[in-house]
Amino acid sequence: MMSKEAPASGAGSADASRDPLIGRQLGDYRLTSILATGGMARIYKGTDYKLQRQAAVKVLAQEQLEGDRTLAKRFQREARAVAALEHDHIITIYQYGEQDGLYFLAMKLVKGKDLAQELRRLKRAGQRMDVERALRILGQVASALDFAHAAGVIHRDIKPSNILLDESDKAILTDFGLVLRTSAETTMGTAFGTPRYIAPEQAISSNKAVPQSDVYALSVILYEILTGETPFNGESPMEIALSQINDPPPPPRSLNPDIPEAVERELLKGLAKEPEARHPSATALIQAVRAAYNLETPAAPAASAPAATAAARRPPRPADVSASSADAPARRKPSPEAAPAAGARSRWGSLAAAAVAAVAVIGVLVALLAGASPASPPVTLWYSEGEFTMYNGGQATLDLRKLKFVRGADGDRDDYIGERVKGKILPAGSCARVRLMEFDNAPPADCRAIQSVEMLYQAPLMFWRAETPDGGTLASFEVWVAGEKIARCNTVTAGQQSECRFPWPAQAVIEPDA
Repeated sequence: MMSKEAPASGAGSADASRDPLIGRQLGDYRLTSILATGGMARIYKGTDYKLQRQAAVKVLAQEQLEGDRTLAKRFQREARAVAALEHDHIITIYQYGEQDGLYFLAMKLVKGKDLAQELRRLKRAGQRMDVERALRILGQVASALDFAHAAGVIHRDIKPSNILLDESDKAILTDFGLVLRTSAETTMGTAFGTPRYIAPEQAISSNKAVPQSDVYALSVILYEILTGETPFNGESPMEIALSQINDPPPPPRSLNPDIPEAVERELLKGLAKEPEARHPSATALIQAVRAAYNLETPAAPAASAPAATAAARRPPRPADVSASSADAPARRKPSPEAAPAAGARSRWGSLAAAAVAAVAVIGVLVALLAGASPASPPVTLWYSEGEFTMYNGGQATLDLRKLKFVRGADGDRDDYIGERVKGKILPAGSCARVRLMEFDNAPPADCRAIQSVEMLYQAPLMFWRAETPDGGTLASFEVWVAGEKIARCNTVTAGQQSECRFPWPAQAVIEPDA
């Protein structure tokens, strides 16, 4: 489904002059022309004459509503999910409503085209998209996905036609019609995504989708851009879906020898059959490919906080909140996690479930304070059963590249290194957080800004937890910076919370004018 000026493929088959909705008023919008058609809905151009604003108005097809009682609920779920995601690269929702038996959703009208159209244009010209441009566009999509994942939203239908490119070539993610909220919802209906871009676990069962399912689809798009083909094709949707589940993807270099070997490794990692073997976030995938191409990573723009976070109650410190309190969400059956990225990226989680979902930017990032002193800033760790927060209480920015939390033997999979934090730094007054999906307490009140949030969907081994795989316990974990142990902190078990304070080594801070 698209919201843009140019008609979509297939839209021309609809004769606008015969469409009974042309000229109708739905909510604030009078429908003036048809933009695109799809299996479940049509997209119209609509005009709000009071505000003199145009919109793309998505209207559910009546025949689909009659055959699928869950469709209206899914449509409402899409509207609510997207309306809560205020992000520069996620489509803006203006209005949702039901009128005379018609369900409609008014969105920002994006003047431009979608990525599928652009790829077809390049293919007709015998060209491939410039790598720098492709990674810039997909990097914007990745930031949108990570933001959605941090709010508990999985898209489940990432494909080129759902990525709009406006007149300035900015990417905007749209069509959340298959959205799944990881906190409470299950799949409605039988639709499970687009076969050529669907992740194996989602092809098996739509409600098995995890954030890394969207990472897989983004990897398919990148594969397609770099090679000119999607990894799996067939004569029927079922044949393609079975290939996604069972067959290894053709090595990208077999289709385009110009792809560096390091890039091929990252693409195949993104296309791993198991979610935990993929990159921990969409941004991690794009950053890994940029690094493999020896391209600098562009500075990330500031993003609005997810509505769930922005609307959170004023936070108590973790020491004042029981992880088993009545307002904590009930523990769900765990879902697969995502594994950390290779190389310099850290190892988090156990061998059985080493899964990390999205690293999401939620606040204003990388704010280096002028005149800050680099001398040993105080650091506080607050942590409970399912949440961990690191707070920089000093005036200097912490360089986290040499930080490591070690529980048990150094190098085990439950270790954690600071490079996982967005930007690999922690500005003064900021916090970096890690939490299990089912724990959604607001951050400590001391946190003036959130540098990053990393969400785990199931993690029996976390460095601040006492339990071990063999049924034993460990009393503490260690904090190492630049190869030196600087603190030892107590671990916690279910229902407990704790706090650990220590000075940060002066050699691991960033000068304000650096």
